[in-house]
Amino acid sequence: MAALARRASSLLRSVRAVSGEGSVFQRSLSGAAGKPAAEAGDDVVKAVFVRQQKNFRAYLEEISKTKLDLDANSEAAVKAYFDTQTKIRTNLGLPSYTQKISDLLEGAAEEAPDVRTYLNITNTLRREVGIEDDSGADDLMMEALDKVEKSIGKTLVKDDANGMAAWKKELDQVNQKLGIDDSMLDKLEEEAEYAAAKAELEELRNTAMDKIETYKRRDELTIEVDPKELDHRNYL
Repeated sequence: MAALARRASSLLRSVRAVSGEGSVFQRSLSGAAGKPAAEAGDDVVKAVFVRQQKNFRAYLEEISKTKLDLDANSEAAVKAYFDTQTKIRTNLGLPSYTQKISDLLEGAAEEAPDVRTYLNITNTLRREVGIEDDSGADDLMMEALDKVEKSIGKTLVKDDANGMAAWKKELDQVNQKLGIDDSMLDKLEEEAEYAAAKAELEELRNTAMDKIETYKRRDELTIEVDPKELDHRNYL
């Protein structure tokens, strides 16, 4: 089932847009490498919350050390932000966007009693983290599963070696339809990370511009502000 998670993950990583409710900027910092080690009697939820807040503060401290160009329409600005936040995440040991998605899928694969349940869980996770299924991968995988389960006459479970072999072949065909192969995985991951970075930069810019518009209305100002002139450290 772990291989299944990696394969499904590769399909999800082909997405170009990152959206959804909630703060993309803060949501992207909500995880950390590995799982929290909670001792007996500890409040696990509290431990996770404390860890997330610690990560968030550490990230903000690091990203405040460099002035960013908030022009999300500039490829140069997006690339600079992408390189900056990648370096910070690496230094702090924070997981990347795609790594967190992969971890979620791996967890779902371990807990799901059968493949259909797994696909339903991953479909829900995809929507919750804000990944759009532009390619129609979810429907294609479900159609492939319907075909396999019809041929074996029962629900496909991970212990069914023959059924899983048939399922893998169907997934290979799905990947082929979508134009995805293992050699593309690194490129797809980088594209997804780049899209996430651009969404974060857009959010920083929008937050800054919203505050400026508030000041303009309050003080009846008529100034025009160029996003390139903004200092993100004033709006974090």
